[in-house]
Amino acid sequence: MVGAGFVGGVPNVVPARAQIGLGARSISDRLEAGVGKTKAGRNEGESLTDRHLWPMGAVTRRTGIGEHTLRAWERRFGFPHPHRLESGHRRYPADQVQQLLLINAALNCGYRAGDVVPLGRTELEDLLRDCGALDPGVAAEITDSVIENTLEACRRFDRETLVNSLSSDASLLGIRRFLRERVVPLLEAVGASWAKGRLEVRHEHFFSEVLEDSLRSLRAGLDPSGRGRPVILATLPDELHGLGLHIVGLAVAATGRTVRVLGPHLPVEEIAQAAEATDAAAVGLSISVFAPKKDTVEAVKELRAGLRPDTQLWLGGSGAAHLEGLPDGIEIVSTLDELDAALNVI
Repeated sequence: MVGAGFVGGVPNVVPARAQIGLGARSISDRLEAGVGKTKAGRNEGESLTDRHLWPMGAVTRRTGIGEHTLRAWERRFGFPHPHRLESGHRRYPADQVQQLLLINAALNCGYRAGDVVPLGRTELEDLLRDCGALDPGVAAEITDSVIENTLEACRRFDRETLVNSLSSDASLLGIRRFLRERVVPLLEAVGASWAKGRLEVRHEHFFSEVLEDSLRSLRAGLDPSGRGRPVILATLPDELHGLGLHIVGLAVAATGRTVRVLGPHLPVEEIAQAAEATDAAAVGLSISVFAPKKDTVEAVKELRAGLRPDTQLWLGGSGAAHLEGLPDGIEIVSTLDELDAALNVI
């Protein structure tokens, strides 16, 4: 249902849809590219039970804080406090990596390590807000660093870095903030980078596949039982891109609702039958800007007629707002806030 338009006007990520500029710049040169790349070659016994743990080298590249400094802070202040493998190597949880970014931003504001390293995340954010470095500072700064590292990982086809970064950010931010503050900017960045020739089609497709896999994995990690009548998500025939469905699917699942993602390119009658079989409270369709308007409107009319009166029909995606002559009983759902509102009445 989403594709582009659902989450704040984000374009679907295939190149022809990537026409929205990023509108953001890197705030700190010290937040270098190369985030979280965990190389192969671990010793036996060093397999990570938590894929969100970062090796020290990745942490220094992400934060700009040197290995010697990290060890010194660990001894002096008790932070960071990494996990230790059997080999003795350090592995840092994602929340500590993000807190180190905040600490580094505070140091750049002129604070001393002894004043800021012992602070918690909330205290650091308050401190940075007071010195004008958080709004739009650190939150934007972290996002910009992730964007640059993501683009570089796409160019290298570095799946491990992309997966680790997405997983750690989702764990740290929670699903709702993750979608708003990570997925949306990354979709915009990849699209804009393709439009400017900074990425090729192969890089964009690679990112789309990794992101979709990550969204699937995050949704699978939520309570599978859900509550209430389900929300069905699909696209109409000839709509081949399902990434938006997985964005919405994760957003719905994160509210505790039952969601069923059927995927792209489904005949109208199959969508209607799935809604009937599951007693769906709502059906959500993703409509791309390239969907033929006349055929899409006719398909939507057919689907609306085939659904129960108490089953809502939602349209999202970059093409939904451009459709004319839609029947009554259709909701255009283009943002997370509109999704929340729609969920509240089913």
